[in-house]
Amino acid sequence: MQYRILILENEFGLGGSEKNLFEFISRTDRSRVHIAVCCLKQGGYFKTRLEEMGVPFYDGLLRHRFDALAFRELDAILQHERIQLISTFSHPNTVIFSYLAKLRRRVEAFMVEYHATGHADGGRLIPRYLLPILRRADALVAVAQAQKEYLIRVEGLPRETIRVIHNGVDATVYRPGTPGERSEVRRALGLRDEHLVLMTVASLKPLKRLDLLVRATAPILHSHASTRLVLVGDGPERGALASLARELGIADRVVFTGPRDDVADLLRAADVFVLSSRTEAFPKAVLEAMATGLPVVATDVGSVGEMVEKGKSALVVPGEDEQALSAAIRRVVGDADLRSAFGVRGRAIVDARFRIETMCASRQALFEELLRDA
Repeated sequence: MQYRILILENEFGLGGSEKNLFEFISRTDRSRVHIAVCCLKQGGYFKTRLEEMGVPFYDGLLRHRFDALAFRELDAILQHERIQLISTFSHPNTVIFSYLAKLRRRVEAFMVEYHATGHADGGRLIPRYLLPILRRADALVAVAQAQKEYLIRVEGLPRETIRVIHNGVDATVYRPGTPGERSEVRRALGLRDEHLVLMTVASLKPLKRLDLLVRATAPILHSHASTRLVLVGDGPERGALASLARELGIADRVVFTGPRDDVADLLRAADVFVLSSRTEAFPKAVLEAMATGLPVVATDVGSVGEMVEKGKSALVVPGEDEQALSAAIRRVVGDADLRSAFGVRGRAIVDARFRIETMCASRQALFEELLRDA
């Protein structure tokens, strides 16, 4: 029997959740699962690649924020593709449309993936009007146990419908590099073999607290002349971060790569990965760094504590604590043996618990379970 699934999104951009979905779709057994994708807004980064794979792709349904006619177009897609189950994220419009589709018996079930772990300032994040609909979902998917407990304790969602499916990483793509690979990428970034490279991969936006990272690393960059900081990504804070680096006198030691789709290659040029975020759910960039064999320094946010082994694969510090973050980075920079041991252990954790194959199998099994029980 072939199950027929619709992935319903606002846009299919370049975020971590979209990358996970793309990985899942590309690995799905098409003889068992037919997948179509629908974006209420524009298709985004992965549209062309999915279409080249033969995945039916629909977008541009939502012409304005309150376009109720968009559901009529979605309804036609559901019938044309003979969809049985909708899988969506927590955008209010996609959740509401999924619920309406089940209410009108266009689909047998719908599930919602929820990746947030609360508002950055504390407290609830889900709009109250959305909670009754989420309680009627056939399954809610959290990316970590800590997030599941947040959804139960803070948001009041039912424990029995929440499943945990950890993010996964392709350990054949994200892997330690050879000396030649490392040198080649470094040359392209304007770095030398003798540099000790601190790297982060993130959207350059306030919640990532990259200003904290720049400040925390500034004294280390001054005292260790061969150390460099590489910020991979782009976003609204790029200009402010560049200005901060100039103000701190480290502009010549900070590299901004801009948006990149070769993150696996870039990580192989690094010595240490740093996460400075104010809030996260289950940051895939940490998994990618661990798979690459990098030691990790991270703020203790979201589910970081579930991903790493504190003191064995990573140094974990309180969020928004510049002094603690700086001290942890300094410790790792000054201890080559620790860097090596952390990197080996991080890779082993990914191999044991966080491979992309495990994530894909769990997601497909949940689809099939929900449709068997529908």
